[in-house]
Amino acid sequence: MTNIDSAAIAASMCVTERSIRRRAARESWPYTSAPCRGGYRRLYEADALPQDVRIALEQHEIRQIMNAELARRAAEAAAATPDVAPFPPPVVCGERIPAGLPSPAESSPAATGAGALSLDVDTPADRRLIGTVETYRPRDGADAARAERAQRIQKLLAPLVALPARHPGRRAMAECIAADLGVTFQQVYKLEARLRDGGMASLLRLGTRSDRGAERKLISGEWEAWCAATLAAWAEADDAAALADRLRQTVRQAWVGGAPSARQCWIKATAALGRSLYESGCPQPLIARLLQLPCPRRWVEAEGQVFRVAGKALRDGKGVYDRNLTPVRRTAAGYGPGDLVCGDVSPLDIPVLRPDGSTAYARMISWHDVGTNWLWIDLYLTDKGEGVRREQVAASFARMCETAPFGSPKRLYLDNGSEYQWDDMIAAWGHLATLTGQQFGLDDARGMPEAGRLIRSIPFRPRGKRIEGQFGNLRHWLGWWLGYVGGNRMTKRVANLGKAPTPSDFYAVRDWLKAELDDYHVTPQPGAEHMAGLSPQGKLEQAMNAGWTPARIDRVALMLSFAERDSRVVTRGAIQYAGRTWIHDELMSVEGRVTVALPRIAAPEFEALAVFVPGREVVWAVPERVFGLVDEAGAREAHRRNKTLKLLLADRVEQAGGAMDVSEVSGFRSQMLGLQATQQRALEISQTVELSQEQQRMADAYAELSQKTKALMRRAEAAKDAQQLQRFATEPEDVAAARAMGY
Repeated sequence: MTNIDSAAIAASMCVTERSIRRRAARESWPYTSAPCRGGYRRLYEADALPQDVRIALEQHEIRQIMNAELARRAAEAAAATPDVAPFPPPVVCGERIPAGLPSPAESSPAATGAGALSLDVDTPADRRLIGTVETYRPRDGADAARAERAQRIQKLLAPLVALPARHPGRRAMAECIAADLGVTFQQVYKLEARLRDGGMASLLRLGTRSDRGAERKLISGEWEAWCAATLAAWAEADDAAALADRLRQTVRQAWVGGAPSARQCWIKATAALGRSLYESGCPQPLIARLLQLPCPRRWVEAEGQVFRVAGKALRDGKGVYDRNLTPVRRTAAGYGPGDLVCGDVSPLDIPVLRPDGSTAYARMISWHDVGTNWLWIDLYLTDKGEGVRREQVAASFARMCETAPFGSPKRLYLDNGSEYQWDDMIAAWGHLATLTGQQFGLDDARGMPEAGRLIRSIPFRPRGKRIEGQFGNLRHWLGWWLGYVGGNRMTKRVANLGKAPTPSDFYAVRDWLKAELDDYHVTPQPGAEHMAGLSPQGKLEQAMNAGWTPARIDRVALMLSFAERDSRVVTRGAIQYAGRTWIHDELMSVEGRVTVALPRIAAPEFEALAVFVPGREVVWAVPERVFGLVDEAGAREAHRRNKTLKLLLADRVEQAGGAMDVSEVSGFRSQMLGLQATQQRALEISQTVELSQEQQRMADAYAELSQKTKALMRRAEAAKDAQQLQRFATEPEDVAAARAMGY
């Protein structure tokens, strides 16, 4: 063939002629114009056509030759068997094939009818062999569909079955039949072999069990043989059903016990059953035969489908959580910027160098805004053997509240890590709620509004943390760095086998990460349902266009919220805290115990101690300065403090309205409360109590004894004085001289 028109090309490619003309115009196929009835038609040069078009034309020509040969053979077969009505075969690739039967020379079951139903007189009326198609009156809808499918397959395969085994056109015909059946040409060859070997009956069994209609084995044929031998040799044995139930129970126990495979489950289950039977008196040869039975894999695995998960739950809770626990679908639709922010700490999978030259993996303190999928990340290079500290998390949170485009969060969703687990930080949310008018706070505060609560994630449940999914997306961006090693530390990605990963400069990685996050924030996210195909930047702009404005928390409020609070006593205008002395002029006019707070988010750049003076504003005490002994600055500071104290005290006096004159109010309380009247009444109702005669004699005797005792004491003192004078009169001369001198 040299030239061919568009109609022939369309027939060979099974498309419309209009589509061929459009493709020819689009690809500029060479053509010549030939006159025809009603005008001219285009004849395309076959050798200049695209390769797929030429192949389709060649296959079409082969099919035409084969169909002509099949028509001739079918006519001969119909003439040789006039008692059988021919049937019209199906159309192959749009061409009709003349009716008839396969060549009588073929001896396959598909051609002769062997393997299908016979044509005996006793053949039921619902089964007749018409041509090469066995009709089958189905019993239900499934059988009807199966019979209809088998007839269609048999009709389509009839030309292929009739071709010789080495015919050059078999492949092309198989591909055409595959296109009609919706399968591959390899599957067509398998169906042809099935039809040749088993006839129409084999096609009718497609989609059914190969053992359909056969007697079902209780467990396996080998097990039933052992069971029969056991019942015959052991009189005390249970029946077959009871033995099967006992074996089924041991198989289930083996699966629950953690069997890793069907074979291991069978080994342990038969051992458990054999031990139980041996203890009941079963002969040892029967037990040994039981232990040697092959594993009925399908039966054991069927039990494992129900009981294997229970065994995994006892050993691998993470695996059951990942593969068996049905997740709860949640959506972030309806969340605006800053409505819900998730926080987490994770390592950066890029090795970097510390200042001392050691290799480390920096930590990312990440905050994820759920409404916009915006990521705020602070990168920390921790010391060796240390992790992210709590004050670093607080400082990162403060920076996020001050500079993140989504503003201060209304609600927080935090992990249960140690960096979030300390009492001061829990109290910080409550302090922040108080300082911000209950707009942000802690979930445990029952009086707090719903819009300002902190949420804790369930421990070891990563599905509950949306930020974990963002970490997974972030790996696609981090993977561009040459030193990225991946999340699996056991199988790190390295450039050369046998060598450790090459660490990078920390500050270079930090700057690169910031640039990558900027690109991430402008990249659309069509996979997130709540993003509607927008990028985090687009989601933020959409909210701002709708009238949303970010909220900002004052830095002083943040500093006071994230601070260690304690109680201290003011001594001489100073406070001892954290091993240092803190002073402030206001403290010189305060006495007693006050509340102090050392900010976490500002240290060590901002060294100050917040002191909550009752009834006054917060004062910021600074560390005490030490002066030299003869330093003039010390003298000036002492003079300034003395003057400041006088001014503070004068201010206090002025605020109090001067000192109170106590003489003006002395006695006023007793006068108003009736003290004089109470005393006068007590005198009026008082009674005189006199002694009885016996008590009077006792009192007189006591007075007389007291007089005698006093006289004896006076005489003893006079005797002691006389003895002392006698000793001085006889003392040595040197002692007398010393006494005279005043010693």
